[in-house]
Amino acid sequence: MTTPLRFPLLALACLAAWAFAAETPAPTWPLWDGHESIADYAKRTNLPPAKSLDLGNAVNLELVLIPAGKFVMGAPDPVAPKEDVFSGQAILVLAGAAALGLVVLVIIRSIHKRRRPQFSLRWLLVFVITLGFAMLGGFRWRDVAAAWRRYELARSYGSDERPAHEVTLTKPCYTGKYEVTQEQFAQVMGTNPSHFKGQNLPVEQVSWDDAQAFCKKVSKKTGQTVRLPTEAEWEFACRAGTTMMYYTGDDEADLGRAAWYGTNSNDTTHPVGQKEPNAWGVYDMHGNVWEWCADWYEGYKSGAAVDPQSSTDGQARVLRGGSWLYYAWYCRSAYRFRFYPGSRYDGYAIGFRVVVVASRTP
Repeated sequence: MTTPLRFPLLALACLAAWAFAAETPAPTWPLWDGHESIADYAKRTNLPPAKSLDLGNAVNLELVLIPAGKFVMGAPDPVAPKEDVFSGQAILVLAGAAALGLVVLVIIRSIHKRRRPQFSLRWLLVFVITLGFAMLGGFRWRDVAAAWRRYELARSYGSDERPAHEVTLTKPCYTGKYEVTQEQFAQVMGTNPSHFKGQNLPVEQVSWDDAQAFCKKVSKKTGQTVRLPTEAEWEFACRAGTTMMYYTGDDEADLGRAAWYGTNSNDTTHPVGQKEPNAWGVYDMHGNVWEWCADWYEGYKSGAAVDPQSSTDGQARVLRGGSWLYYAWYCRSAYRFRFYPGSRYDGYAIGFRVVVVASRTP
């Protein structure tokens, strides 16, 4: 080949190679199928199901794999209960009045016949059935009233959780198995700002800036990319495939299995990992301490989103999860709270957990 032709052909070959590389999509991670265990997903993606970061002096930070996947973020529009509280009240009042009437009737008959009050087997059976209807009405009244309270709360205070929208997280990551403890924070930062002292208690009274500084130091020490979770990553990790108010169910009794919160905390934080974890092995996503997220606080946008992140500036950062100080409503998977990034105090109730980027190429 002559020299004059060699250089144009070489340039064309390079241009074709560049165009092919530009059009070839980067490798993507498989999405969680909605049913498989984390162990199965880890095997499918050739990733370890857990990581441990050595912080020094035998202090480790444990993390568990969170898959790439899709979920519905936020809360749906509230639906008014089909019944009103008056139905239960009516049953309670009518059945209760009937039961009381039977007792009065027996007493009047006993006075008239000048003998002690006596129930025949037939009247005793009628009384028990009537009393049962009264109790049924009372329980129904209670349950319907609770449903209406939840509806009014959702309508009044849940607007920033809507619209519910589909989110796709395209990359798996590792999230802290527990909230960052005081032992871990002190090992990295050399200080412990917490009000409630204890090595295995979650660190609290930390600002968003403090949490960022912790992440930067751990990243430098371990060679891993350590950061705060985005709000979408936090909610996906919390739900672990569930769509309920809490990852354990929809009732406050279900929350008690998963969280230390205003009703059961005895006004203090508790050692991490004492309550029931979610299906992916993450503890204390509900309650104990609020957890900082990376995002600025802003309203949700309608429509599906892929790896959503907030704007580049704002006034307050997102907090998630509720705390020992707050009641059940604030501990829901979808609930959003906010605080100024430089602030450390909210009733000794603000901490955080970290995320590590999954770095292995699938």
